[in-house]
Amino acid sequence: MLFVFCAPKAILNHSRNWRNAFLLLLQKMFILKIKKEFFMKNIHKYILIVLICGLIFFILGYPCRELFRISSTTEVRIVAALPLLFGISFGFAGVLGCAIANLIADIISGYDAIIFIPGFFVQIIYGYVPAVIWNRLRKNDKNKFKLDKVYKNVQYMLIVIFDSLATAFMVVSVIKLKYDEQYFSMLSANIFFNQFITMVIIGIPYLICASLFRQRKIRKKQKKSTKFIFSFSLNEKFILFFLVTSIVISVAIGITSYPSIALKYGEDNLNLWSYVYFYIGAILNIGIWVSLGFLYYMERTVTKPIESMSEIAKTFGQNTDIYERIHNTLQKCQQYIYFTSEVGKLARSYEEIATELDEYVKHLTEATAKQQKVHTELSIATTIQRASLSKPVEVDGFDNYAMMRPALEVGGDFYDNLMIDDDHLALVIADVSGKGVPAALFMMVSKIVLRHNLQQGLSPAEALNRANDELAEHNVHDMFVTCLCGVLNIKTGHLVYANAGHEKPFIKHENGDFEVATLKSGFVLAGMEGYKYKEFEAQLKPGDTIFTYTDGVPEATNEKDEEFGMERLQKVLNDSKDDSIRLLCRKVRMAVKEFAGNAPQFDDITMLAFKMK
Repeated sequence: MLFVFCAPKAILNHSRNWRNAFLLLLQKMFILKIKKEFFMKNIHKYILIVLICGLIFFILGYPCRELFRISSTTEVRIVAALPLLFGISFGFAGVLGCAIANLIADIISGYDAIIFIPGFFVQIIYGYVPAVIWNRLRKNDKNKFKLDKVYKNVQYMLIVIFDSLATAFMVVSVIKLKYDEQYFSMLSANIFFNQFITMVIIGIPYLICASLFRQRKIRKKQKKSTKFIFSFSLNEKFILFFLVTSIVISVAIGITSYPSIALKYGEDNLNLWSYVYFYIGAILNIGIWVSLGFLYYMERTVTKPIESMSEIAKTFGQNTDIYERIHNTLQKCQQYIYFTSEVGKLARSYEEIATELDEYVKHLTEATAKQQKVHTELSIATTIQRASLSKPVEVDGFDNYAMMRPALEVGGDFYDNLMIDDDHLALVIADVSGKGVPAALFMMVSKIVLRHNLQQGLSPAEALNRANDELAEHNVHDMFVTCLCGVLNIKTGHLVYANAGHEKPFIKHENGDFEVATLKSGFVLAGMEGYKYKEFEAQLKPGDTIFTYTDGVPEATNEKDEEFGMERLQKVLNDSKDDSIRLLCRKVRMAVKEFAGNAPQFDDITMLAFKMK
């Protein structure tokens, strides 16, 4: 509970109701800085913290009044550090819980109101004020409990010393209200050392444990491994080792010195505990301040440089610009390159690596820009090639469809269909040897030559003859083309065709299955100048379907290096024989894709199919 004796009229005049006045009063008294919303939204949590902190303080502190009493107004207070520590952890609620518990213990112990009422406010002041100072100093830290730097430990020790002095002064001032006590006395020294020793011996281990739990909470928020890991930096390990060692040594000296001091002072508990406190406090101060001085030197010359060097690896894992990462690395190395120790050697090595990496990235950027230019040009070439492919011919009594999927950006396969006159339709499918840009260029030339010959009214055999001679004449790279060329009378179904080394097509008659056509094949185009191709004829009836393709279909391989093969192709065709021409080609494409799985496509895949209705 809080004891408020008066409320200034100025505060009440500026408040619309008693709650606002109460809150404003607490702010003016610097006892509690809190808003109305806190009471409305978090009052249950606040009360729970007060109760738990108060219960812990009472359970640990009250027995000491009976077992370790020093005088009529003081005892060995192992809980003296809890108001500060609970204030750091839980804010004013933690301090308030300790103050209420101490008030109750004072009343039970029979202290007069002149002692326990001021003592209540003393308890709040010496717990809350240093906690606020510590939290303000750590306001930019993710983990305010972490003692990973020497300056943080120095700050904590200074807070403890000044808080202990202030506590001794305030407690003696309260005692003077009833007893005749001097400020500079054995009692005031006893209170100071009790406060100082407990805040160090209990406070530092408490902050270490709180830091670990805070770290675990941060890991959960970052969705990292939530396993409880005692993770300390190199510098933190050095600091904590020396601090804990100093604490253990001072406590051990205090315990071992107690019997001899007890023999000397007997029932004089004030002198007994004052000297025990003095031994512990002296060793603790010497050990900690000497350790901090040594650790400061180590931090500057060893641990901090090593941690900075280790941060360089993390720098390159950040999602930032590569030049920014290199700049940060060079900036960190500049601090240590003049060190003559191993740290300096490591810094100079990192600087050399970063400089070389900077040069490499510049060259890589230039190469990437060139590659991007090539990629853009290939993308344009792909668009041009696709635009050059013929669209299906729409005429009555005839259905046709074609598709091509190159293995690279551009390919060497092509197909063509064009109306020579009102009755005759030319159909071509071809496969140029090789892949990529050379094959694509040779394909464009071959397509133009064949189309020109067919538009002149030449028969399929004559068109192939002329194309073969023209392509072979300037074929300095020994490229060749397989081609199946035909001219269909769309009214009568009469088909005239010639084959230049191309894959045999599949044919299906009405109500029948797809079968491999039995036709003879000639030599490839551009392979031998002067070669003469033979011409063949066939009569198609309504319902007949012809499916042509390039070797990229049956020779497609999967991850086990198995080929798709003619049998699988024939099965897919027969399973889809009642579908439209468009759907038939797409089902073949999907079957090849599913068969290949994650295996790369090594050859262009092209299909052309047509059907007499």
